[in-house]
Amino acid sequence: MWSGSEDLSEISCDEVLHEIEHYLHGELGQQQSSRLATHLEGCGPCFERAEFQRKLKEIVRDKCRCETPEHVVLRIQQAIRLEGEFE
Repeated sequence: MWSGSEDLSEISCDEVLHEIEHYLHGELGQQQSSRLATHLEGCGPCFERAEFQRKLKEIVRDKCRCETPEHVVLRIQQAIRLEGEFE
C-alpha cells in the first residue's frame, strides 16, 4: 500500500482506511474530514477503496428499502406503550 501520504495531508493510508466509514457517514469533525478529503484527492489506492465503500453503501441502501408491514408497526407501538407503563 502506498504510504507517502504525509506529503499529501499529514495522515497515513492506514489512518484513512481506519476512518473511511466514519468519513462516508459524515461522522468526522470538519478538520479530520478535510484531512481525509485531501488525502483521498492525492492517493489513488485510498480513493479507490473509498469509492468502493461508498458504492457498496449506496447499493445496500437502495436494495434494502422495504415497507414495514402495518401489523408490525402496530405491535412495536403497542410494545413501546406497554414498556412506558411499567417504568
